Formats: sequence, C-alpha cells, structure tokens
Amino acid sequence: MMTETTKTPLPSQGTGRDFNWEFFLLENITGSWYQTAWIAVLTLLTALFAVEQFKTSPSSTIIIFAVWLIGVVMVVAGALLHRQTKVSHWLKNNLFSSVSNTVLSLLLMLGVGMAARGIALWAFINANFNPAETAPEFQTTTGATWGVIWAARKLLLTGRMTPEDSPRVALALWFILGMWALTYITSRPALRDKLERVRQAIMGLWLLSPIILYVFLAGISNAPYSLSAALTGLTIFLAVYALFWWQKIARFSWVNLISIAAAWPLAYTIWWAIGRAEMFPPINVDTWGGFMLSLIVASTVVILSMPFGMMLALGRRSEVYGIPSWIIWPVAIGIAIWGFATTTPQLLADSRSPVEMIFAFWPLLVLLIAYMLQRTFAGNMVAAASTSFIELIRSVPLITLLFMGIIMAPFFLDEGISVAKPWPVIVGYSLFSAAYTAEIIRGGLQAIPVGQYEASDSLGLNGFQKMRFIILPQAIRIVIPALVGQFIGAFKSSSLVSVVGLFDLLGIVRVVLVNPQWMGLRKEMYIFLAVVYFIGSFAMSAYSRKLEVRLGVGER
Repeated sequence: MMTETTKTPLPSQGTGRDFNWEFFLLENITGSWYQTAWIAVLTLLTALFAVEQFKTSPSSTIIIFAVWLIGVVMVVAGALLHRQTKVSHWLKNNLFSSVSNTVLSLLLMLGVGMAARGIALWAFINANFNPAETAPEFQTTTGATWGVIWAARKLLLTGRMTPEDSPRVALALWFILGMWALTYITSRPALRDKLERVRQAIMGLWLLSPIILYVFLAGISNAPYSLSAALTGLTIFLAVYALFWWQKIARFSWVNLISIAAAWPLAYTIWWAIGRAEMFPPINVDTWGGFMLSLIVASTVVILSMPFGMMLALGRRSEVYGIPSWIIWPVAIGIAIWGFATTTPQLLADSRSPVEMIFAFWPLLVLLIAYMLQRTFAGNMVAAASTSFIELIRSVPLITLLFMGIIMAPFFLDEGISVAKPWPVIVGYSLFSAAYTAEIIRGGLQAIPVGQYEASDSLGLNGFQKMRFIILPQAIRIVIPALVGQFIGAFKSSSLVSVVGLFDLLGIVRVVLVNPQWMGLRKEMYIFLAVVYFIGSFAMSAYSRKLEVRLGVGER
C-alpha cells in the first residue's frame, strides 16, 4: 500500500514569498566568529569614515548615502517580491550580494566620492585657467594653475623650433588629419566599393607620407642635380622589380617596367626642383622638440622596426643550406693562425695587466664562433646572424643603445661631417624595437600549423609566395595584440630620448619647470604629460581591438 508523502521545507529555506531571517543571519553575519568580527569592524570603520566625511562635506556625504540606501532598498524589495529589474539585478550581483559587500560598497562609495570631490576642487572649481597668472605669486595649494599649458603651448608642441617654421608644422598636422579623414570616409561600407580607386590613391599617399612629412619638417637643401643618384635609384627600383618578378610575386609587363623605370627619375627630379625653388628650405633638425619630436620618434620607430623585425624573424627561422664544415673549419683555423702569428706577440709584449694578456689571445674567439656556427646553426649564416643580433640587442638596455648611437655616429662619417642628434637616436631605437618585434612575429610564425606550410608547398608556391600570401598574413593577425603592445611601449618609451639631450615632450616639460615664471607647477605639467600619453596609448589600443574584430581574431 502506497502512502502519499509531502515535502516539508528545510529550516534554511523559505516557502513562497516568506523570508527566512535565521538563514539570512547565519549566512551573512553569525556563521562564524570571524565573520561576525569582520562585519563589526567593517561597519565601525565605515561609520567613522562617514562621520568624518560628513563633517568635511555634509551635502556630498548625504547624497552618497541616499544613493546607497536607494540601491539597498531596490535589491531588498526585488528579493522579497521576486521581481528583480535590470538595475536591481545588476546591483545585487555586483554591489549588494551580501551584508559584507553592502557595507564595503558604502565605504568604497564614500572613498571614491572623497577623491572625486578633492580632484574636482583642485582641478576645476578652485583652478586658475588664466595664462597670464602663472607666476608663483598667483599659485595656491587649493587649486591648479592650468594656464601654464596654454602659456607654454609653443614649447610643448614644437620645442625650440623657430616661430618662422611653425606654419610648416601646422601644414604637416593638417596633412595627417586630412589623410585620416579621407581614410575614414572611404572605408565606410557604403562607399568602399564605389571609391576603390580613391582608396588606392590614399594608400599610395600613406606610403609616401614619411617623405612628404620629411619635406615639411626638415626641408630640402638647394643641391646640384646628381645624375649618379638618379641612376642608383633607378637601378635599385629595377632590381627590386626583377626580384619580385623572379619570385613570381609580381607579373611582368612592359607598362609596369616603364612606370617603375620612370618613377625614380621623376621623383628625384621633383625633389631636386623643390630644393632648387627653395619652397621648403632646410630646418635645423636639432631644434625639433616637444610633442612633435615625440610623435616623430615613436612613429618612425614603429615604421622602421616592423619590416626589419619581420626580416629578422624570418631569418631566425630560415632553413637555408648552411656552409659545410669542410669550409668553416679551414677558414677559421687559418684566421686563428694568422692572428696568433701577427697580433698576439705584440699584444702580449704591450700588455700591462692580466686582462690585456687574455685579450691578446683573441683568435681563440674565431674558433669558438666557428664551433657555435657549426654546432648550433649547422652553418646557417642567415639564422646565426639574425639570432645573434636579436639576442645581443635584447641583452642591452635601450638607454645604452641611444648613447651608443650618438657617440658612435661620427665614426661612420667622414671627418668634418656632423649628424643631427635625432637621426642616430632613431636608428638605435629602431634596432632595439626591431629585435622585440622579431620575437613577437616569430611567435606568430610558430603558431601557424604545419599543414599551412605543406599546403603551400603542394600548390607549388616558392618561399617568397608562401610567406607573402599564406604564412605572414595569418601570423600577423595572431600577434596583433602583442604588436600593438610593443608599439604602445615604443610610444611611451620615446620619453627616454630626453636623457640623451633631446627635448621631446618630457624634456620640454623639464625646461618649462625651470622657468621662473612657471616654477612650482610640477603637478600640473606631469598630470598633463600623463594625460597625453594615456590618450595616445588608449587610441592605439582601441584601434587594435577594432582591427581584431574586423579581422575575426578578437571579441567585441
């Protein structure tokens, strides 16, 4: 005989709309002694902090407490009535999920309110925005003196560049803004197909933009026409086209050949004509400074490090046939014997310390290099050179390379010829960034399945075609976040050039701070500096996320 059984609610459960206070207290307050102590201490600290805040700012404290109380009432009402709205559901899950979190939320709201009130009072309410009132006698401890930013705008933007050259800086800025606007407009889905020719022309202008900006910001000297330069450029252009045609990356056509053959002489003639007409006379590059110099260094490093890093990554992973050992060892032994016979005796005779005596036996390094080349790289000089460069650069601090660039640049020039400081700094920084970019790209290449390589080989693609059309596009898509992180780091680390004597944005800020008229405005200037770097980094990060979504490798 079967009897009907009825389920009775557990003590910790409620039925219907009932609320079990015993379970609530047990779960949130009285579950254990340390939980009760934690709630008591947290409540006491919150109450004391609220009282202190009420004494300082009663109105804001009342508003914060009222907002907190309204949120608590919404969550409690929704729980009792089993009717949660979107707002109360979010509040319950994120702020008021327990008694401890509810009290902690009030404490955090009071803390954030205090910080926001202090920032608002100092940065806006009590701040002075008058550029004429930046001297120490106008400064107060209760408000910022933001007028210094407008008063020192010339230095912050272009550094020590003369005012006569400012219109060319503005021209360069409007050129970049115009290019960005055209790129944005023509990339819209409704206009993308209709303006395909325009988009190609804009892409060509982007490729030429470094040259155009160089003309605006550095100028062209009035030099005589050099036929050798024109012929050298023509030879290089034709050699690159021949290489692409040989590797079947570009198709051969007489139209392309004639266009390429005429491109360099025409471009060089235009360059010479601009210099001859003195439309953009040379500017002393050493006067570059401010935010302009920071952008120039960062953008140039990014542009140069990307292709160089790609070549280093491909070189490190290359599998070309190495130099056989029967060639490496005789050559290495011959060089070592020659060194021991010609230099070691003299170095030993002139040595003044044990260290110099050790350096006298430098030919042993040749044998060691030969052993490493054969043992580690199987004679592959391309992989050995790429790996050695990457590891050497990554083992040296950036600031060391910047100093080496400035100090060693004269050794590569003829006597009496000097080079402006920004150029060796940019070269050294680009080499440093290229080494890290190479490792990022190498990680992307290693992430490509071996089947992609085998499929490329089965299609009959050569090495250039395989990397250009199959492997590299996939590898670059994979490492976009890491690459953008590297570029953001290059943008922020460009401030290190101020250590080697360049007046970038950070260097100019230091110049501004030692001016008697602006002395004592350290907080204002460094906050402005932080905001500028944050905006630049955030813009690159946002574009990276957008690009990842468009390429299908990221989430919204």
